Amino acid sequence: MSSVNKYRPLPSDYQELIAALKQHIAQGERDVVDFEHRHYNGVREKAVIYCLRHALDLAKGCLAIALAELPDSLTTLSRAIFDALFWAKYVTLSIENAQEFIDSPINEMKRISRKNLTAGYAHVFDTKTNEDKSIEFQNSSMMKEIPRWVRIEDAARAGGLERVYTTLYGFDSMIAHGRAFDLLAESDIKDVLYASISAFLGALQCIEVITSDWIIHRKETPKETLTHMLGI
Repeated sequence: MSSVNKYRPLPSDYQELIAALKQHIAQGERDVVDFEHRHYNGVREKAVIYCLRHALDLAKGCLAIALAELPDSLTTLSRAIFDALFWAKYVTLSIENAQEFIDSPINEMKRISRKNLTAGYAHVFDTKTNEDKSIEFQNSSMMKEIPRWVRIEDAARAGGLERVYTTLYGFDSMIAHGRAFDLLAESDIKDVLYASISAFLGALQCIEVITSDWIIHRKETPKETLTHMLGI
Protein backbone atom coordinates (compact mmCIF):
# COMPACT_ATOMS: atom_id res chain seq x y z
CA MET A 1 0.00 0.00 0.00
CA SER A 2 3.02 2.25 0.33
CA SER A 3 3.54 2.65 -3.40
CA VAL A 4 2.44 6.00 -4.75
CA ASN A 5 1.65 4.32 -8.06
CA LYS A 6 -1.36 2.65 -6.45
CA TYR A 7 -3.09 6.02 -6.22
CA ARG A 8 -4.79 7.44 -9.25
CA PRO A 9 -4.96 11.16 -10.07
CA LEU A 10 -7.87 13.01 -8.49
CA PRO A 11 -11.14 12.72 -10.42
CA SER A 12 -12.16 15.90 -12.21
CA ASP A 13 -15.83 15.19 -11.55
CA TYR A 14 -17.17 16.18 -8.12
CA GLN A 15 -19.34 13.07 -7.74
CA GLU A 16 -16.43 10.81 -8.65
CA LEU A 17 -14.43 12.54 -5.92
CA ILE A 18 -17.20 11.76 -3.42
CA ALA A 19 -17.21 8.14 -4.59
CA ALA A 20 -13.43 7.92 -4.10
CA LEU A 21 -13.79 9.24 -0.54
CA LYS A 22 -16.44 6.59 0.20
CA GLN A 23 -14.12 3.87 -1.09
CA HIS A 24 -11.26 5.02 1.13
CA ILE A 25 -13.52 5.18 4.16
CA ALA A 26 -14.63 1.59 3.56
CA GLN A 27 -11.06 0.38 3.05
CA GLY A 28 -9.83 2.31 6.08
CA GLU A 29 -12.48 0.75 8.32
CA ARG A 30 -11.40 -2.72 7.22
CA ASP A 31 -7.76 -1.85 7.89
CA VAL A 32 -8.48 -0.54 11.39
CA VAL A 33 -10.17 -3.83 12.34
CA ASP A 34 -7.17 -5.74 11.00
CA PHE A 35 -4.53 -3.50 12.61
CA GLU A 36 -6.22 -3.36 16.03
CA HIS A 37 -6.27 -7.14 16.33
CA ARG A 38 -2.57 -7.67 15.73
CA HIS A 39 -0.89 -9.00 18.87
CA TYR A 40 2.39 -7.07 18.73
CA ASN A 41 0.96 -3.56 18.84
CA GLY A 42 3.01 -1.23 21.09
CA VAL A 43 2.70 2.49 21.78
CA ARG A 44 3.66 3.56 18.26
CA GLU A 45 1.20 1.13 16.74
CA LYS A 46 -1.62 2.11 19.08
CA ALA A 47 -1.01 5.81 18.48
CA VAL A 48 -0.96 5.62 14.68
CA ILE A 49 -4.03 3.36 14.61
CA TYR A 50 -5.82 5.98 16.70
CA CYS A 51 -4.84 8.62 14.13
CA LEU A 52 -6.32 6.52 11.33
CA ARG A 53 -9.49 5.82 13.28
CA HIS A 54 -9.85 9.54 14.07
CA ALA A 55 -9.26 10.40 10.41
CA LEU A 56 -12.01 8.00 9.33
CA ASP A 57 -14.43 9.63 11.75
CA LEU A 58 -13.57 13.00 10.21
CA ALA A 59 -13.94 11.49 6.74
CA LYS A 60 -17.52 10.42 7.48
CA GLY A 61 -18.25 13.93 8.67
CA CYS A 62 -16.59 15.35 5.57
CA LEU A 63 -18.79 13.15 3.39
CA ALA A 64 -21.99 14.31 5.09
CA ILE A 65 -20.97 17.96 4.88
CA ALA A 66 -19.87 17.63 1.26
CA LEU A 67 -23.28 16.26 0.29
CA ALA A 68 -24.87 19.23 2.10
CA GLU A 69 -22.47 21.59 0.26
CA LEU A 70 -21.35 23.58 3.30
CA PRO A 71 -18.01 25.16 2.29
CA ASP A 72 -16.88 26.61 5.65
CA SER A 73 -17.64 23.40 7.54
CA LEU A 74 -15.89 21.36 4.86
CA THR A 75 -12.78 23.55 4.95
CA THR A 76 -12.71 23.29 8.75
CA LEU A 77 -12.79 19.50 8.55
CA SER A 78 -10.16 19.61 5.82
CA ARG A 79 -7.91 21.42 8.27
CA ALA A 80 -8.67 18.85 10.97
CA ILE A 81 -7.56 15.95 8.76
CA PHE A 82 -4.16 17.61 8.43
CA ASP A 83 -3.88 17.62 12.22
CA ALA A 84 -4.38 13.87 12.06
CA LEU A 85 -1.80 13.58 9.28
CA PHE A 86 0.87 15.51 11.19
CA TRP A 87 0.29 13.43 14.33
CA ALA A 88 0.28 10.14 12.38
CA LYS A 89 3.70 10.93 10.96
CA TYR A 90 4.96 12.27 14.30
CA VAL A 91 4.07 9.18 16.36
CA THR A 92 5.81 6.78 13.98
CA LEU A 93 9.11 8.64 14.35
CA SER A 94 9.93 7.29 17.82
CA ILE A 95 8.56 5.51 20.86
CA GLU A 96 9.08 8.75 22.80
CA ASN A 97 6.89 10.69 20.36
CA ALA A 98 4.18 8.07 20.53
CA GLN A 99 4.25 8.02 24.33
CA GLU A 100 4.07 11.82 24.48
CA PHE A 101 1.05 11.68 22.17
CA ILE A 102 -0.67 9.05 24.30
CA ASP A 103 0.05 10.96 27.52
CA SER A 104 -0.93 14.35 26.08
CA PRO A 105 -4.70 14.20 26.85
CA ILE A 106 -4.09 13.73 30.59
CA ASN A 107 -1.38 16.38 30.62
CA GLU A 108 -3.62 18.82 28.77
CA MET A 109 -6.43 18.14 31.25
CA LYS A 110 -3.98 18.98 34.02
CA ARG A 111 -3.05 22.26 32.32
CA ILE A 112 -6.70 23.20 31.83
CA SER A 113 -7.52 22.28 35.43
CA ARG A 114 -4.59 24.29 36.79
CA LYS A 115 -5.60 27.32 34.75
CA ASN A 116 -9.19 27.17 35.98
CA LEU A 117 -8.15 26.56 39.59
CA THR A 118 -5.71 29.47 39.51
CA ALA A 119 -8.39 31.76 38.09
CA GLY A 120 -10.88 30.61 40.69
CA TYR A 121 -13.27 29.27 38.06
CA ALA A 122 -13.06 25.73 39.43
CA HIS A 123 -12.57 24.11 42.85
CA VAL A 124 -11.67 20.69 44.18
CA PHE A 125 -13.66 19.41 47.14
CA ASP A 126 -13.22 16.44 49.47
CA THR A 127 -16.10 14.11 48.63
CA LYS A 128 -16.52 13.10 52.29
CA THR A 129 -16.12 16.40 54.16
CA ASN A 130 -16.95 18.81 51.32
CA GLU A 131 -13.82 20.76 52.33
CA ASP A 132 -12.19 22.88 49.61
CA LYS A 133 -8.93 21.15 48.66
CA SER A 134 -8.09 23.31 45.66
CA ILE A 135 -4.78 24.64 47.00
CA GLU A 136 -3.61 21.22 48.13
CA PHE A 137 -4.51 19.78 44.76
CA GLN A 138 -2.65 22.51 42.89
CA ASN A 139 0.44 21.89 45.01
CA SER A 140 0.31 18.11 44.66
CA SER A 141 3.02 16.20 42.81
CA MET A 142 0.51 15.23 40.12
CA MET A 143 -0.01 18.88 39.14
CA LYS A 144 3.67 19.84 39.06
CA GLU A 145 6.14 19.54 36.21
CA ILE A 146 3.55 18.95 33.51
CA PRO A 147 5.42 18.15 30.26
CA ARG A 148 5.54 20.81 27.55
CA TRP A 149 2.70 20.73 25.03
CA VAL A 150 3.92 19.82 21.54
CA ARG A 151 2.46 22.30 19.06
CA ILE A 152 1.00 21.04 15.81
CA GLU A 153 3.55 23.11 13.89
CA ASP A 154 6.37 21.38 15.79
CA ALA A 155 4.86 17.97 15.02
CA ALA A 156 4.62 18.84 11.33
CA ARG A 157 8.22 20.05 11.29
CA ALA A 158 9.47 16.94 13.08
CA GLY A 159 7.86 14.77 10.39
CA GLY A 160 9.32 16.83 7.55
CA LEU A 161 5.89 18.24 6.67
CA GLU A 162 6.50 21.89 7.49
CA ARG A 163 5.78 22.90 3.88
CA VAL A 164 2.40 21.14 4.04
CA TYR A 165 1.65 22.98 7.27
CA THR A 166 2.66 26.35 5.83
CA THR A 167 1.00 26.09 2.43
CA LEU A 168 -2.27 24.33 3.28
CA TYR A 169 -2.97 24.38 6.99
CA GLY A 170 -2.51 28.12 7.46
CA PHE A 171 -5.09 29.16 4.87
CA ASP A 172 -7.68 26.69 6.17
CA SER A 173 -7.10 28.02 9.69
CA MET A 174 -8.57 31.40 8.78
CA ILE A 175 -11.93 29.76 8.07
CA ALA A 176 -11.65 27.28 10.94
CA HIS A 177 -11.08 30.16 13.37
CA GLY A 178 -13.99 32.16 11.96
CA ARG A 179 -11.80 34.98 10.64
CA ALA A 180 -12.33 34.77 6.88
CA PHE A 181 -14.85 37.58 6.46
CA ASP A 182 -15.74 38.16 2.80
CA LEU A 183 -12.87 35.96 1.68
CA LEU A 184 -14.87 33.91 -0.81
CA ALA A 185 -17.33 34.99 -3.45
CA GLU A 186 -20.54 33.04 -3.97
CA SER A 187 -19.28 31.90 -7.36
CA ASP A 188 -16.27 30.24 -5.67
CA ILE A 189 -18.29 27.81 -3.53
CA LYS A 190 -18.14 24.85 -5.93
CA ASP A 191 -14.41 25.35 -6.35
CA VAL A 192 -13.95 25.49 -2.58
CA LEU A 193 -15.92 22.28 -2.11
CA TYR A 194 -13.86 20.49 -4.73
CA ALA A 195 -10.56 21.80 -3.33
CA SER A 196 -11.46 20.89 0.26
CA ILE A 197 -12.50 17.33 -0.60
CA SER A 198 -9.40 16.90 -2.77
CA ALA A 199 -7.16 18.02 0.09
CA PHE A 200 -9.08 15.84 2.53
CA LEU A 201 -8.82 12.78 0.30
CA GLY A 202 -5.09 13.34 -0.19
CA ALA A 203 -4.47 13.65 3.55
CA LEU A 204 -6.58 10.57 4.29
CA GLN A 205 -4.59 8.56 1.76
CA CYS A 206 -1.37 9.74 3.41
CA ILE A 207 -2.59 8.61 6.83
CA GLU A 208 -3.58 5.24 5.37
CA VAL A 209 -0.10 4.80 3.90
CA ILE A 210 1.69 5.93 7.08
CA THR A 211 -0.36 3.48 9.15
CA SER A 212 0.02 0.60 6.71
CA ASP A 213 3.76 1.15 6.26
CA TRP A 214 4.33 1.12 10.00
CA ILE A 215 1.93 -1.65 11.06
CA ILE A 216 2.72 -4.06 8.24
CA HIS A 217 6.34 -3.24 7.37
CA ARG A 218 7.60 -1.38 10.47
CA LYS A 219 8.98 1.39 8.32
CA GLU A 220 8.45 5.13 8.31
CA THR A 221 6.81 6.57 5.21
CA PRO A 222 9.23 8.99 3.51
CA LYS A 223 8.10 12.59 3.54
CA GLU A 224 8.71 12.69 -0.23
CA THR A 225 5.99 10.07 -0.68
CA LEU A 226 3.53 12.15 1.31
CA THR A 227 4.27 15.45 -0.40
CA HIS A 228 4.04 13.73 -3.79
CA MET A 229 0.63 12.33 -2.92
CA LEU A 230 -0.51 15.79 -1.82
CA GLY A 231 0.87 17.41 -4.96
CA ILE A 232 3.17 19.75 -3.02
